[in-house]
Amino acid sequence: MAEVGVGQKIPYFELPDQLGYPWSLSGELELGPVVLVFYRGDWCAYCNGQLASYARRFEEFEERWTEVAGVSVDPPETNARMVGKLLIPFPLLSDPRGDLMKHLGLWDAEEGVAVPSVMVVDRSGEIRYLYSSSDFADRPDEEGVLAALKGIPAGIERITGEPEILVTAREAREDSVRPDKPQIALDQLLTYFRGAFSATIVLAGRFGGWGRSGRNAFKETNGYQTLVRAYRKALEETAALRREAG
Repeated sequence: MAEVGVGQKIPYFELPDQLGYPWSLSGELELGPVVLVFYRGDWCAYCNGQLASYARRFEEFEERWTEVAGVSVDPPETNARMVGKLLIPFPLLSDPRGDLMKHLGLWDAEEGVAVPSVMVVDRSGEIRYLYSSSDFADRPDEEGVLAALKGIPAGIERITGEPEILVTAREAREDSVRPDKPQIALDQLLTYFRGAFSATIVLAGRFGGWGRSGRNAFKETNGYQTLVRAYRKALEETAALRREAG
């Protein structure tokens, strides 16, 4: 399995979006930089929270002339439901067998899904930022991603090319290795993250009496609490938008 890192070129690829239409990295880079969000699937609470958070802050990416796209092994029809549930304004792409993820070294062989990761690619195809998670709940905040975009020059020379990895809509529908796990409804997600936030408060209080080791644990808990708070807020905003839409 190949791996890529910051400063290297990403292979051009073409994957189907949630409607089955081809989404080409080379074509999108004609317009500006791209942020790729590799996620485990629609059944993962943290993936739902992360995508909802990006969706509610999408204008900040648009202001930077940046396209955002999610990538998972989920088939197009599953992605279409995810887009509708979370009101996602950007495409969700199907990498049904994990071909792209494996090429990039972002494949969790044990789970058979992507390692949760975020990648910023400039117009020349160079990777400018890469965050690869250490566990399923480890996700970067959007501020770091937006900061990486800020440092990308506007006039980078474009280099076009044919896709090295190409998946058709039919392959995405028929060849998906998506784990057999139930989807999570929006109300379930809200309950999950409200409970997770309450748990962080309890743990932070306990760690306060542990001395030096407690301070380290408190710091780790505080970072997780910030993540959970952001995802809960994004999901609550999503629920409010759905109610307004009727």
